[in-house]
Amino acid sequence: MFRTPTSSSYRTKYLAEFHRLVPSPEDGILLEDLRRRMEAKKGELKLNNRQIDVLLREADTNGDHRITFEEFEQYITSRSIQSSQMKRMMCLLADQVTTPSQRVEVHSYIDEYHLCPPPLFILTTTLIQIAVFFFYYCEDSGTKANADVWTDCAGCFVGHRHSEPGIFLFAPKLREQAWRFLSYMLLHSGLIHLLSNVIMQLIIGIPLEIVHKSWRIGPIYLLAVVAGSLLQYSMDPRVFLVGASAGVYALLTAHLANIFLNWSEMPYRWVRITVVGLFLLLDFGGAIYRRFGADECDEVSHSAHIAGAITGFCFGVFVLYNIVDHLWERIVRYISLAIYVIFVLLCIGLTIYQQPNSKPLWQSPKCSSV
Repeated sequence: MFRTPTSSSYRTKYLAEFHRLVPSPEDGILLEDLRRRMEAKKGELKLNNRQIDVLLREADTNGDHRITFEEFEQYITSRSIQSSQMKRMMCLLADQVTTPSQRVEVHSYIDEYHLCPPPLFILTTTLIQIAVFFFYYCEDSGTKANADVWTDCAGCFVGHRHSEPGIFLFAPKLREQAWRFLSYMLLHSGLIHLLSNVIMQLIIGIPLEIVHKSWRIGPIYLLAVVAGSLLQYSMDPRVFLVGASAGVYALLTAHLANIFLNWSEMPYRWVRITVVGLFLLLDFGGAIYRRFGADECDEVSHSAHIAGAITGFCFGVFVLYNIVDHLWERIVRYISLAIYVIFVLLCIGLTIYQQPNSKPLWQSPKCSSV
């Protein structure tokens, strides 16, 4: 799962192609010699015409009229050689969360990708969330006179007078229905809530999924949702839960984990950390102020946000793709996994211990009647 540049299947292929052209690859080759050899061996090379044209036209970046393997590799995997506008756009998105050394493999993967659109997990999840919301809203608008699309918690409550918890809602008294610890991510308390989540997860999640693949981003997102409901129930077992915010926060902190894993090569790392850090600081700082300063009854489930953030970073450090794998990074990865496992086990233990009528572990006096 974690490979060094020398073990990359793509780099091995490109090095073999370079060997076919250059007698001494470590010294590179004069541009004119490369041009003649590529024309002579064009039928034998596993490169398409677009790759050859771009290489001959643009590869000599330092102007020394000599092509090194690094220049060869960089240009046959550049965005401009991708066969479609969709793939060029995918490369552009992927470049926002990759280091220069990762782009060879990522661009090569995109070049071979034949599904459209490729980031299937984030897009599929988003489409399901939108479909569920509007399906239940259409039902609600026919039975509820005051169903406002911006604030209606569509699908949260069903039945006569909408008094029964919907099948997806996380309802504490129905905790034995284990799917509810995950399915609540499909419901949202109004269109504003839905849009804020899906826009964030599309902006952050698609670039991450293009680079790290669905089988890494999917588990991070889903584990964050489950951890969010476990922690929220542990803190206050009377609260109903809806929304995908735990998964969105996991994507945010997975971006931080990606920066951490590739710190030395990640471009604009301080800008990235500052933007994400400010968002998290304002959100959690505002929650702390409302809770302890203004003493307001905050209806937002910040426990779920916290669980999502922990999942995204700790599990992300363990599972995200790291092209150059150092010993200290392997150690940190397993430490992060151990911390996350302990966190989840504690949440599970508290969930088993807490009963639906138990008092919250802490509570504002203004929320005592909730």
